[in-house]
Amino acid sequence: MKSNVQTHVLEKNNLIIPFYVNNHYQSRLPEYSKAVDLNPNNLPGIPLVISGSIYSKNKEVVPNAKIEIWHSTDASVYQNEGNFYFPSQKSLSGSLRTNKNGVYSVKTIRPGVHGYRARHLHYKISAKGYRTLETQIYFKDDPRILIDETAMVAEHCRIINFSYNQLGVLQGTVDIFLPKV
Repeated sequence: MKSNVQTHVLEKNNLIIPFYVNNHYQSRLPEYSKAVDLNPNNLPGIPLVISGSIYSKNKEVVPNAKIEIWHSTDASVYQNEGNFYFPSQKSLSGSLRTNKNGVYSVKTIRPGVHGYRARHLHYKISAKGYRTLETQIYFKDDPRILIDETAMVAEHCRIINFSYNQLGVLQGTVDIFLPKV
């Protein structure tokens, strides 16, 4: 059953620091778009499912696009083994590829807050023949957006209206447009 979740389109680069982890976890989405689990350690938090599609500026699907996502725990901690300069995030980060229809889906938990920072997830999207996009997405109902210097200047498309489904899972749709090189 499809929810009435609003779709937003990302297309501009934004802050990528600090806890970027390259290729920690990789998966390829099966044709039926089963969600990739970024929380294999079952860390506590509100369940969250993000799905969407990757498109070109001409609204053509971008198959096999690489999507890297990472975020903090519910307690606002990035799951690192190393130190700030050499992080090795063990959980709540991952890399996946869209299917032949440009579709992706990720299952995780809602990230925590860092002081004045709004809840956010980091995204890095790349595909052959397209410009790489680095950005963050935010939760529409988060009052910290008004005081977070990064979030307050975020384009409307990066403020996502997540809603709870009947099972208590937060759901949101994040469609992404990638400009060609």
